[in-house]
Amino acid sequence: MTTVKLEEELHSNTRRTRITYRGLVDGRVAAIKCYRKPLFGLVHWIRALRRGKKIRRVGGPVPPIVFAGWLASERCFGYGTAFLEGYRPLRAVLMEEPSRSRQKAIIYLLGQTMADVHKRGIEQPDGNLTNFLLGGSDELCMVDEDDIRVHSGMLSVGVAISNLANVAARLPDEGMVETLLTAYLEDAFVEQGSEWDSGAFWASVKGWRAMLDAKRASRNIAPRQFD
Repeated sequence: MTTVKLEEELHSNTRRTRITYRGLVDGRVAAIKCYRKPLFGLVHWIRALRRGKKIRRVGGPVPPIVFAGWLASERCFGYGTAFLEGYRPLRAVLMEEPSRSRQKAIIYLLGQTMADVHKRGIEQPDGNLTNFLLGGSDELCMVDEDDIRVHSGMLSVGVAISNLANVAARLPDEGMVETLLTAYLEDAFVEQGSEWDSGAFWASVKGWRAMLDAKRASRNIAPRQFD
């Protein structure tokens, strides 16, 4: 029988229906997400498990699964992946980095990563920068798998534009968005019969920003440099 122990809360959504902990799975350090409200949680837990398997089949940059099941002690469904020592949320890394050139180098890496996952058919509908973790060797990993979608084949150019714009809208200025876009286009696929539409991309960035600003205002969340 698998032994799971929760030790430290790492992150939660606003409604605290999904809470991620640092814990142990049979003594192995893991990041364990608890899906609260059993019936509601079951739906999200099943989705995370199914999508997690798809992400790994296409080679997405995610840590291995170490646990998936019912946590009787917490009365919730749990989904655990290997804990990545030394990795930190991208938002925290960027906010604490004093050098703009280093910030742009990290954003360049993010653009390359987005190009790679789009080639694999992976879409991250929640472009929140906490959904990307940066390791000490400048390796990026994706988390929050229940929101990730895996398409059959590489993304269509329309989905890719919107998805990259979703991430770009979390950056504080156009210079950083340009860095993200440059890195992406240097390694991005070109869908047969389609071309990248820069106008559609910038319009989508503007639309995502407006939506995020309205969402923050409705929840009384102060503006922040990286989202």
